[in-house]
Amino acid sequence: MVQPTTVRWRFARGDATADELQAAVDEVLRQQPPGWGDAAVRVREGEQGAEPVLTTIVVTIAASVGSTVVESFWDDVVWPYLRRRLGVAALGKRVDGDRADGGRTAGDQPDGA
Repeated sequence: MVQPTTVRWRFARGDATADELQAAVDEVLRQQPPGWGDAAVRVREGEQGAEPVLTTIVVTIAASVGSTVVESFWDDVVWPYLRRRLGVAALGKRVDGDRADGGRTAGDQPDGA
């Protein structure tokens, strides 16, 4: 049995708000085949900086699949959809890569360039 995986990533704020990002992520989840129905993706504003550009966006994904699948889901499905829907500057650069289980996370930057 696969243990539930939770990843939490922080991004510098880009052009999209946390609410816009969450709405787009929700669209992605509705389009996924059965099996991703238990995935929970939460997008929220993190720490507030002195300037709006310093505000972080926190993305948390919890799913009953392995960590590699969660990483691939973000890299291959969610992030490309966000780029098409909200633009390549929707999120800023990754500012950390902490994972609840201490494992490796997907690429350091959402643009995957």
